[in-house]
Amino acid sequence: MSHDPEPPRREPIFNPSAFEALPVVALIVLMTGIQFWLDSMGTLAQNRIYWDYAFFSTRLWEGRDLTALVTHAFLHGGWAHLAMNMVALFALGTFCWKRMGSVNFFGFFAITAAAGAITFALIRPGEAGPLVGASGAIFGLLAAFKYIQLSYIAERGYDVRRDAILFLVQITVLNLVLGLATGGMMAWEAHFGGLAVGWFITPYMMRTA
Repeated sequence: MSHDPEPPRREPIFNPSAFEALPVVALIVLMTGIQFWLDSMGTLAQNRIYWDYAFFSTRLWEGRDLTALVTHAFLHGGWAHLAMNMVALFALGTFCWKRMGSVNFFGFFAITAAAGAITFALIRPGEAGPLVGASGAIFGLLAAFKYIQLSYIAERGYDVRRDAILFLVQITVLNLVLGLATGGMMAWEAHFGGLAVGWFITPYMMRTA
């Protein structure tokens, strides 16, 4: 007796593996939602939100608004600023999240965002203008991406110290040049702080299993 071959299995519509970067996507959706929310407000209400949740160097030295070390990363200076950061966050964040796990990833994001803000305050202690944007954390993720990449190469017996130093120097110089070229409008200090701290904490944030 012959049997008809079984029909091929269909892939489920909701394949869990397709949503493996959901925490990163959720973070992007949250920041995009905040921007929509801000745009729905009047100017006075918008300014109030920035006043309450953006980071101000002078307040840090007064010991006030310490939560702004992180909350500033969820605010952006417009759609172009948000779009650039979110593209980078999705690309770098997905890569790093897979290797850190959700808890470490969000911890890494908060630490590097705060590091960027503190570095900004150290270099511009009297700055009266606000710091907003996830750039400090994104540069931390960039550092993590490169650290992980070089670690894989080092495991094969290659000396990557020169490449690591060259990467850090190149990104730092590029930030300095762009900061000068934009007349201080780009917060290169926050980028540098996120990058430096991100580089050093990455090995402690990696999943061991």
